[in-house]
Amino acid sequence: MKYPFKKKDETLDTYIFNLKETCIVEHEDNWFKEKSHTKLYPNIEEAKLKISKPHYWILNLIDEYEDPNCEDKELKLIELGQLVFKSNYYPKKLTSETPNEEAKIDLAKSLNNLGISTSKISEQMVSMDTPKYARLDLELNDAKSLITSWLNI
Repeated sequence: MKYPFKKKDETLDTYIFNLKETCIVEHEDNWFKEKSHTKLYPNIEEAKLKISKPHYWILNLIDEYEDPNCEDKELKLIELGQLVFKSNYYPKKLTSETPNEEAKIDLAKSLNNLGISTSKISEQMVSMDTPKYARLDLELNDAKSLITSWLNI
């Protein structure tokens, strides 16, 4: 995995700090390796605003989550969990039409480890916000039961 998922025994603050560090290191690596866009944007704040790369999207979402004026922190955590998940699975599975049970379990566990309730996870995983390969094509109650069984493994 390119970007870490939150571990169950890790605090949310520690996870966000480590995720932020991973993304900043990636920015610095790109700055030295790719002279195409980074010449124009050696400053991370400028790059976050102008370049479309997953590590900048993650950093922007963390900024939104940490903003004292953020009204729905749980929603930002869900968006962050989804983005980390999509970024980790993107190279192999984003275009895949085939459902992937491993991806579904990873998404459910990562959202659960972020402190998201099983009900909210179920709503997310049956929604169009979830990539097709990880989406659950079930009724909400059935999705909740399945996710609960995965989380109890």
